[in-house]
Amino acid sequence: MRIMIIDDERDIVDFLASLPGWADIGCQVAWTAANGQEALDRLRANGPRSLPDVVVTDIRMPVMDGIAFAEELRRRHPEIPVIFLTAYHEFDYARKAVKLGVADFLTKPFLPEELIRTVASLRDHEPRLAGWQEHDRFFERLADEQDGDEDKRLWLAEQGLRDGGFQLLYAELDAPRDADGEHFPFAAAHLRGQLEQAAETAGLRGRTSSSASGTYLFVPADGSAGGREALLAFAKGVAEGNGTDGGLSLSVGISRAFPSFCRLPEALRQVKRCMEYRMLLGKNSVIAYDAMESFLNEKEKETGAALGLIADALRGGGAEAVRALLKESYRSMLAVGASKKDVQHYALGLVEKAEAALADVGLKPSHGDSVRIREKLLRAVLLTDIMKELEKQLLAYQEIMRAGLADSPLKVISDVRQLIREQYMEELTLQSVAQKLNVNYSYLSRLIKKETGTNFTDMLWDFRIEAAKNKLLREDLKTYEVAYAVGFKDTAHFSFMFKKKVGVSPSAYRASARGGSAQADD
Repeated sequence: MRIMIIDDERDIVDFLASLPGWADIGCQVAWTAANGQEALDRLRANGPRSLPDVVVTDIRMPVMDGIAFAEELRRRHPEIPVIFLTAYHEFDYARKAVKLGVADFLTKPFLPEELIRTVASLRDHEPRLAGWQEHDRFFERLADEQDGDEDKRLWLAEQGLRDGGFQLLYAELDAPRDADGEHFPFAAAHLRGQLEQAAETAGLRGRTSSSASGTYLFVPADGSAGGREALLAFAKGVAEGNGTDGGLSLSVGISRAFPSFCRLPEALRQVKRCMEYRMLLGKNSVIAYDAMESFLNEKEKETGAALGLIADALRGGGAEAVRALLKESYRSMLAVGASKKDVQHYALGLVEKAEAALADVGLKPSHGDSVRIREKLLRAVLLTDIMKELEKQLLAYQEIMRAGLADSPLKVISDVRQLIREQYMEELTLQSVAQKLNVNYSYLSRLIKKETGTNFTDMLWDFRIEAAKNKLLREDLKTYEVAYAVGFKDTAHFSFMFKKKVGVSPSAYRASARGGSAQADD
């Protein structure tokens, strides 16, 4: 095999070109270049009868970088495989390379023998390269959210493919290297080839595609040895190293089952979410989205309730009300398996809710205090330290609230909001609220407008819509049931107001938050 090496650092090019290991695998470095444009010029000068079998290129280079070079090479010579040399932190930049049919990545820093092994592995998988390019086009086309379902189905028909159900599996490297600096270079072709072979052995006929740090396996529901249980068993085997290189630490995410290939974008989001929650389970984990979603919904219910109560705790009840809220919510989070990172996010959410409660009555903490508490929460090492800092700050906010509302018209606004919070699902009017607070109706109307810039009806609608958003995410209710539960008497009016204030319909909001597509449920 003849190899071309492209890098703007001459010392690196010379070093890589002179590696003695090339001869051991039957390869030779026939061409070098300092950037993508120089490489293209050499290919053009050599002509179609003298082309490299493999190109090894850096990504960041002057004149023409590796991405632009790969795009042009794909147009001219799509059959030539490309290996990218990339720093791990450049993977977001390198992700575009997946769409270019790039054969492999090798993460920097790497040992010379790792590059030799990567090229040898690529040669071993050479019979699969043409099929992989077809698989990559499949993923690229169906993952494009700019195209509608009809366009995608038309494309499938043109390819001789029938639409149907599927599940998506994603195997990702747990870390690029361990704490002691041991190398775990990510060679995409190596992992992709091993995963594909393991799937074939297990009777799973699917398509693969590489990402920046792992490999996707698209498994159609076509009567092969698929099904949820078979896929879970296969995923467990992959995580345990069965059929793959046991030296790689992998975790696996599995999407829900979908009825149409056109739902691939949703499946991609689901397996990405699975990888985000790998931290709760550790390395070599298998995370099924449907099971994870149930866990997350439970955690959201536990912590969401506390977030909704913080305003009440600040307005009244004293310090013990704040401490009791924190103690109960902290215990609930630990009970559902929250990590330190989860608790930090929750603590930041409480701070934001507390500051929003202050803003509701025209009060605002100092900018310095607001910044400092966030820095302390993110810097804290122990969970107990997070909760101590949070308690101290919330008690300070409670004192700001108490002092600000004493003998102030803002106290009336606070009481109005409290009434709405407690009775938003009932028939509330400005007249009835004024009567309950024992204030003049006209005075109350003018005060609300002056202090909040809005009127009572809009305040009520805003709270009902926020309550509806929480119910859509945390309760298994139909859209019309949510409407009635938050005080709307007309479901059409509810849908109109929800879309006006949120920007999307209730069903679309729920589907977007859960990583799915909107379906009419009313």
